[in-house]
Amino acid sequence: MSRRRQKLRQQAYWSDQPGLFDLPPEGGTDSPMPELSDADSDAERLQFISFGSGSSGNCAYIGTASCGLLIDAGVNNNIVLEQLAANAIDVNTIRGILLTHDHFDHVQYAYAILRRHPHMRLYTTPKALNGLLRRHNTSRRIADYHQPIYKEFPFNVGPFTVTAFETSHDGSDNMGYCIEAGEIVFTVATDTGFITPRADYYLRKAQYVMLESDYDEYMLRTGPYGAHLKARVASSTGHMDNADTGRFLAQIAPEGRLKRVFLCHLSHINNTPEKAVGTITDILTAAGIDVCPDAMPLPLDRRLHLLPLPRSTSSPLVILS
Repeated sequence: MSRRRQKLRQQAYWSDQPGLFDLPPEGGTDSPMPELSDADSDAERLQFISFGSGSSGNCAYIGTASCGLLIDAGVNNNIVLEQLAANAIDVNTIRGILLTHDHFDHVQYAYAILRRHPHMRLYTTPKALNGLLRRHNTSRRIADYHQPIYKEFPFNVGPFTVTAFETSHDGSDNMGYCIEAGEIVFTVATDTGFITPRADYYLRKAQYVMLESDYDEYMLRTGPYGAHLKARVASSTGHMDNADTGRFLAQIAPEGRLKRVFLCHLSHINNTPEKAVGTITDILTAAGIDVCPDAMPLPLDRRLHLLPLPRSTSSPLVILS
């Protein structure tokens, strides 16, 4: 074939191909793009579960089928492993522990988990790690698993972009976390006496938040704690009460991003799940915000959902989508 005829055949071929800005013919194309099956889309859905939340121990999981993270490590590691298995979560996909601060109820089982699963890392600031080693009778070998992080410096773990931010508590160093997975944002702010400016910023970004609602003001004031402990809990470096949490949620909910709130670190002496949900619901309702009262709302329910996390048992596995 002559070069001229070959060129004409090539021109004829390419003239029949759709251009970059050509619209497809009505009725679709002969070879549509394959769609993801339900199994493929479900596999990478973001999931959340709490294994316990309160002064007796704190630990939660967030992840997909291929990558996950633990938030704190204050719950017995055997219980954590048992609940992971019960929810078909492979512990080998968990990359590490995000440590919020160095109090005992958040760090007690960190070394046990890391030693048993050496592929995991301990994500926290150097200051928080030093506080953990100074305050607790923990093996110094926990430092072998430490992955240093710094507040306001995002870091990547698999599909997640994680940013630690300042909270206000009386640990050696205190932080919340903003966890971004594509368009989904999950923000954790626990053990904080008030909403710091940086916590405010990251909580407003999120569709899903895990936010402290530690005590009822009347129950604390009239309860059995001594004056010093009452003052510590209610201070700006202590914990947030139900009304504080409700008023903050009433500020950010009208912005339209917030879908679900996991109320965490409820006191077993100075609060109840019913008291926390009731107080916050009253504040939100007064602000014109519809609240879903169901434990597990339907996927199309657009009302704001409040779920108080159990103190000493696991929560249901929740799909974040």
